[in-house]
Amino acid sequence: MTKTKTNTNQPTDFASLFIKGVERAALLQKKSLDDAVRQNAEAIAACKKAPEGVRAVPGMFDLAGQAFEGYIEAQKSVIDHVVQQTAALVESGKDSGNSAQKVAADFTKTMQQSIERAVEVQKKALDLAAQEAKAATASKRTA
Repeated sequence: MTKTKTNTNQPTDFASLFIKGVERAALLQKKSLDDAVRQNAEAIAACKKAPEGVRAVPGMFDLAGQAFEGYIEAQKSVIDHVVQQTAALVESGKDSGNSAQKVAADFTKTMQQSIERAVEVQKKALDLAAQEAKAATASKRTA
C-alpha cells in the first residue's frame, strides 16, 4: 500500500480561508448597515407624517437622514479598508522565507496606513457635521 502525497501548502490554504472569512464578515456588516439605512429612512418618513407641533425644525429629518447615510458610508469605507489591510498583512506573512524583520516592517506600514485612513474618515465626519450645523443654523434663521 503506497501513500499518495498531496500537494498542499497549509499556511497558504489557511491564509486564504482566513481572508475569505474576513471578506464574508465585512459583507455581513455592510448588509446590516444597509438595513439600518432603510430602517432610518422609514423612521424619518413616519416622523414627517407627525402633526406640525411635533416637528421642531423644517428639514430636520432630511438633515438627520443625510447625516446617518454619511455615517453609514464612512463605516463601509472603514470595513473595506480593514479587509484590504488584513489581506495585505496576510500576504506579507504568507511567504515563509520572509524575515521577521520584513514582516514587522510590513505590519508597521499597514498600521500607519490604517491610522491615516482612520484620520481621513474622521475628518470627513467632522466636515459633514460642520455642514449640517451650518444648514441647521441657516434654516432656523429663515424660519
